[in-house]
Amino acid sequence: MPTDLPELAYGIPVFPLPGVTLFPHTLMPLHIFEDRYRNLMEDTLRKPDSEHCFAMGTQLDEPADEGLGEPQVYRFAGVGRIDEYTRQPDGRFMLVLRGVGRVRLSHEMSIIRGYRIFGAEWQPDISPPAASNWERNLGVELKGLALALLREQAEKFRGMLAEHVELGALTDMICGYLPFPPEFKLQQMATRNVIERAARTISQLERMAGIAPEKPLKLDDAPPVN
Repeated sequence: MPTDLPELAYGIPVFPLPGVTLFPHTLMPLHIFEDRYRNLMEDTLRKPDSEHCFAMGTQLDEPADEGLGEPQVYRFAGVGRIDEYTRQPDGRFMLVLRGVGRVRLSHEMSIIRGYRIFGAEWQPDISPPAASNWERNLGVELKGLALALLREQAEKFRGMLAEHVELGALTDMICGYLPFPPEFKLQQMATRNVIERAARTISQLERMAGIAPEKPLKLDDAPPVN
């Protein structure tokens, strides 16, 4: 787990959007125009560079046991660091978030300048003892399945994986960039065990390949907007 993650003693700002999940090791473009989230950006950018972070919360359509606050946000969320940004003359922000870790949201603390703050704790990856052989074999299978399904965009994805990538990061990248069902992504966000997360991703890819092998998947580059 990175050592330059922000301290969570005073909570973390959460930007909730329906159907959006930010996985560690992935990039997410965002277009921010609401006043409350402009405030979030301004307040975040006043902090030291290492703390230019906020969580992307998945806003739930219906009440759930793993939901918090109102409107409800899924308890497990990805934290992103602002990788680059521009501020438009009218005050809107265009930015790219880089996923840096998972958190478990414990409770909603307050609203500051219109945006929400939640108590949270980091959720680092865990691996079973003597998992190295499993990780190597699962990684090879994951790459092969993902590249086969992407087809014409395989080169783009292969470029992301040109160097050695640990299994936890590899799984997160595949879950983040491929158009899996929202409920599957939430399940994966809540799973810290890298072997379990990878095995479940392989099963999902196999199901997708068997149901519609003639339809290649596509990466979605469109930035979410608030």
